[in-house]
Amino acid sequence: MPFTPIMALSAGICSAVAVFSIVFGSILAFPLFYFAPLPLYLAGLGIGTKGVVTAGLTAVVTAGLIGSTFTALPFAFAYAVPAIMLCQLALRTLPDNDGNPVWYPVGNLIGTLTIVGATALAFFAMMAIMDEGADPLQDIVAGLIGTALERMGADMPADSRASIAGSLAPYFPGMAVASWVMMHLINAAAGQTALVKSERNIRPKIAYADITLPEWTSWFLVGAGVIALVVPGDWSYLGRNLVIVALVPFFLLGLAVVHSFARRVANGTLMLVAFYVLLMVLGWTTFLVAGAGILEQWIGLRKRMQPVNDQESE
Repeated sequence: MPFTPIMALSAGICSAVAVFSIVFGSILAFPLFYFAPLPLYLAGLGIGTKGVVTAGLTAVVTAGLIGSTFTALPFAFAYAVPAIMLCQLALRTLPDNDGNPVWYPVGNLIGTLTIVGATALAFFAMMAIMDEGADPLQDIVAGLIGTALERMGADMPADSRASIAGSLAPYFPGMAVASWVMMHLINAAAGQTALVKSERNIRPKIAYADITLPEWTSWFLVGAGVIALVVPGDWSYLGRNLVIVALVPFFLLGLAVVHSFARRVANGTLMLVAFYVLLMVLGWTTFLVAGAGILEQWIGLRKRMQPVNDQESE
């Protein structure tokens, strides 16, 4: 799609307005808030680098006009900058052994965004750890959650707020960053899918069931696990939360395993519907899916799967 400034400017404005819709208390506020990056990805993956940069800058300026400079900066780092980075990487081609251009691997995109989120989490955590007069990290997080709950629900008893904050605090930073990573990846995938269906995509259709992860994602997970288990105190707390972030690529790889298996069995579509219903109802199943992703990365589950026809012929 040729570069059209009006489309890019419109995408940026829509993205910023979607984020701030939650302030106005609309019933559509949460879905609009979650899919706020979508216009940025439509601009980037449909127009190109100029499109996403223009849309991102427009979104930041719009956020500043709606709120203030102090709201524009967090918006830039939470929405615009990651979208620009992912779109630039997604549209990059690399030469293979024969010199033919190959699109930047999806698994590397996932891993890169995960590392960005983990780095931000580690940076803020280490700032608190190095402050000798600061409370333990978990207590700081619990206090922030309690303050947020107090602003959201003034009628909630103090004991209830403290109880909820205490139960969420152990894994809240990791869950928040993991949700942020997933938000961007879902919006990027949705944007690419919409562009493919409308035949306005730059990058060809992506076979998500065939994605692979770079080897360093395993080392990141192992390293975070070692910190969580070996180093005491605040470092252990940081390690636990980094493990949650590090599991995001493996969760997506686990989904790829499930989809790959569904392609090889009869009634695969029905199986996928039942699987996603179960995934939404039972949250703990996400860890089983991540476990399947870890096994795929280490022993190659998909290579061991055989189509139904092959199994019947044996």
